[in-house]
Amino acid sequence: MSIVSRPLNHNEPDLLIGNEHQCLIIKDLDSNVVAKIHAPHSGYTHDLLESIDYYAHSPDGWEAYLGSVWIGSLEV
Repeated sequence: MSIVSRPLNHNEPDLLIGNEHQCLIIKDLDSNVVAKIHAPHSGYTHDLLESIDYYAHSPDGWEAYLGSVWIGSLEV
């Protein structure tokens, strides 16, 4: 999985901050929106974003966004 919203060190930005309540948008590799998942009432967390089965929406690869902020992708 390649969700990169969680910073791995103090030099990297936390892409989730300020975007916790944005809609999760999953696109296929042709940039077609294949899923829009509204944030839970409490907002997204890193663990929740990392637990989503992105392949179920686009098995050949995907790009993920919180609103307009890119948070990860995977090409198969």
